Amino acid sequence: MTKFSSPDVIFKFDVSDGGSLTDITTYITKIGDINITRPLVESTPFGTSTAEWLVSIFKKYEPITIGGFFDDTATSGPDAVFNIGRYVHAVTRSFEITLGTRKLSGDAWIVSYKRTFTSGEYTQWEAEIQITGTVTEATV
Repeated sequence: MTKFSSPDVIFKFDVSDGGSLTDITTYITKIGDINITRPLVESTPFGTSTAEWLVSIFKKYEPITIGGFFDDTATSGPDAVFNIGRYVHAVTRSFEITLGTRKLSGDAWIVSYKRTFTSGEYTQWEAEIQITGTVTEATV
C-alpha cells in the first residue's frame, strides 16, 4: 500500500477572477479535511412507524479550510489570491489538489479569508473555499 504525506501535495488555485492556475503550495502549511457526502432525504410515508431514507441525488463537498504563514507577495501570495475584501471575487476560481497519484480538480468559491495576529508568533492566514459544480477526481 502506497502512503503519501505533505511532500506529495500540490495545491493550485486561480490567482484572480478569470486567471490561470498557479502553484501556491509553498504558502500552505495546513489543508483541512476533504469531506464528500451524499446527504440523505427523509422519505417516510404516512402509516409507518420507522423512518425511511433515500440517498440524495447530489454529492456535496464540505468547505475546505487552508492556511499558512501570511505573505503579501504582490501577485501570487495568499493575500493576493484569497483576500476577497480587497480583490474582485465575482466568479468561481479553478483549483487542483494533487496527493501523490490522485488529482481533485474543479471550481470553488472563496467563502472567507482571515489573518491571525498573535504576540510573539508569525502572522498567519486562513481561507475557506467551497467546491461547486462538477469535480473531477482522477489518477495522475
